[in-house]
Amino acid sequence: MSKTQSLSIAYRFTVFYRFVIAFILGFVCTAFFSVALAYIFNMMMPKAESVYLAAFCSILFYVIFVIIAFCVPSLLKLTIYSVVASGICVFLALGLG
Repeated sequence: MSKTQSLSIAYRFTVFYRFVIAFILGFVCTAFFSVALAYIFNMMMPKAESVYLAAFCSILFYVIFVIIAFCVPSLLKLTIYSVVASGICVFLALGLG
C-alpha cells in the first residue's frame, strides 16, 4: 500500500469493531468469568486462595480471548463466538451467585 492511498471507511470500521469485541467485550466476559470461578473455587478452597486463583485464571482467559479475536478471519464468526462465550460466562456467574 502506498503512502498516499488512504484506508477505506469499511476497513477502519472492521478494525474498530474487532478492537471493541476483543478488548471491551473480552473484559466484560472476563469479569463475569472471574466471579463465576471465585464462586466455584470458594467451595473447595479458602476465600483468599479462591479469589487469587480465579483472578489468575481470568487473566489467562482474557489473553486467550484477545488472541483468538484477532485470529478469527470472519467478523460474523467472531461475533458469534464472542457472544456465545459472553453468554456462557454471564449465565454461569448469575446462576452461581
